[in-house]
Amino acid sequence: MSELAKRTVFGSLFVIIVIGSILLDFWAFFAVMLLTVIIGSNEVAKLMLKEEKSSLTPWIMVLSTLFYALNVVFFSSEHIIQMLLMLTPLLIALFSKNHSFEKVAVSCWTAMLFVALPCLLMMDIYRMPVMLGGKYLLIVLFCLIWINDVFAYLTGMAIGKHKLFERISPKKTVEGSMGGLVMTILTAFLVNHFWLHIMGDWKMMGMAMVVVVFGSLGDLCESMMKRQAGVKDSGNVIPGHGGILDRFDATFLAVPFVWCYLMLL
Repeated sequence: MSELAKRTVFGSLFVIIVIGSILLDFWAFFAVMLLTVIIGSNEVAKLMLKEEKSSLTPWIMVLSTLFYALNVVFFSSEHIIQMLLMLTPLLIALFSKNHSFEKVAVSCWTAMLFVALPCLLMMDIYRMPVMLGGKYLLIVLFCLIWINDVFAYLTGMAIGKHKLFERISPKKTVEGSMGGLVMTILTAFLVNHFWLHIMGDWKMMGMAMVVVVFGSLGDLCESMMKRQAGVKDSGNVIPGHGGILDRFDATFLAVPFVWCYLMLL
C-alpha cells in the first residue's frame, strides 16, 4: 500500500471512529477519549524522558488516566480530584531513585494538562444542553480543526513563501496559516447560518478563530516536543499518520481555549 493510500485509509478510519463515537452516545465517546489519554500520555512520557522504556512511564499513564476518568465519572467533585492528582508528582519524585523532580513534574503535568485535560473538557462540551450545541458543537469543533489543517497545508503548498515559525516547523508558512484561517471561518459561518443555528454567526466565527489560533499553536508545541526528543513522529499507532499526539496536537491546545470561550458566552 502506498503512503498516500495508507494515509487516506487510516485517516478516514480515524474520522469515522471519532465522529461515530460522538453520535453513538456519551460513553462511547468517553471510551475513545480514554484510549486517547492512555496512548497519548505514553507518547508524552517517551518525548519528555527521551526513553523508549522508563519506570516512570506507567505512573504518567496512570495519573493521566485517573485525572480524566475520575473527573468524568465524579463530575460534581472534579475540582477536588484535580487538585489532589496534580499534587501526586511531588510524591512520585520524592520516592523516585532514578528521576529528578524536574523530569517527574514536567512529564506528569504535561501529560495531564496537554492530553488528559482537553479530553476531559471535550466530555464537558458533550454534556452541554442541546441549545448550546452539545455533541453537535463537538463535531463542528473537530471538523473546523481538520479543515484548518487541510487548507493550511494546501494553501502553503500552492503559494506559501514566508515561514511562520521556522525554528520549530520549517514547512509552515504565513500564507498557509491565512488560507486555513479564512476557510475555517467561512465554513463555520456557512454551517451555522444555513444548518445548525447553534449560536449567533459572529460568535461561531469567533470560535473558529480561537480554533485556528490555538490549534496552530498546539501543532507547533507538539513539533517542539518532537524536535527536542529528536524524533519525526510521536508514535506509530496510526499507520501513515504517526501517533495520537500527531493527530490530536491541534485539538489538545484548541479545546481548553474553546471551552473558555464557550463559558464566556
